[in-house]
Amino acid sequence: MIAAAPAIRGAGSGVEPLLRLTDVHAYIGESHILQGVSFGALPGRVTVLLGRNGAGKTTTLRTILGLLPAARGAIDFAGEAVVGVRPHALVRRGVGYVPEDRDVFGGLTVAENLRLAQRPGAPRDGIARVHALFPDLERRAGQRAGSLSGGQQQMVAIARALVNDNRLLLIDEPSKGLAPVVVTQMTDALAAIKGTTTILLVEQNLAVARALGDDAVVLDDGRVVFTGAMSEVAEDAALQARYLGAGARA
Repeated sequence: MIAAAPAIRGAGSGVEPLLRLTDVHAYIGESHILQGVSFGALPGRVTVLLGRNGAGKTTTLRTILGLLPAARGAIDFAGEAVVGVRPHALVRRGVGYVPEDRDVFGGLTVAENLRLAQRPGAPRDGIARVHALFPDLERRAGQRAGSLSGGQQQMVAIARALVNDNRLLLIDEPSKGLAPVVVTQMTDALAAIKGTTTILLVEQNLAVARALGDDAVVLDDGRVVFTGAMSEVAEDAALQARYLGAGARA
């Protein structure tokens, strides 16, 4: 079924979303990118944000984090309005962000990147936990991040978010441009933390989205055109053809 809906709820659960967007509009310059986006992300679940290139997925993440101002509408995190809250303040409240361009500190070592990401009060075993998820990062702890492969840099980017106990993770296109073996490693690592935190994931690779996603939100030209189970999207070839197109990879 293709339909817009204001929020995602578990069937009969009555659980309130940890993150809720209501009629959110955002502009980049004169371009009206988000045009009344409304959806919710339930706690402890993976919500996958899908759509063609240019649909507004990355803009949605950046608007949630406050990197791009919402022109109007409401964004609530853990029951509190966060429109206008500065990004660093949201990070302190437990929102982690893995950007599409990875954005590692190339001149610093892997270990330094991870230590720099740790916030006051971060769990003592945070670095040990990410080493368990990404053993290659422990082996390369003393190597400068700029000399790593693209896949290894993506591991660093994700690991920097995971060294803290975040309530919400915003992850943008983690599989983009990676070799299949690295995509598998990354997917396995995210699957291992599934259920321990709430994840809003932008992902074009349908195999990854299906493996990780519980719920799905499909955007088209800055509007929500579908909310429901990720399994519905994975099984609906007509929806995929209409709203995901050639950018979606099985």
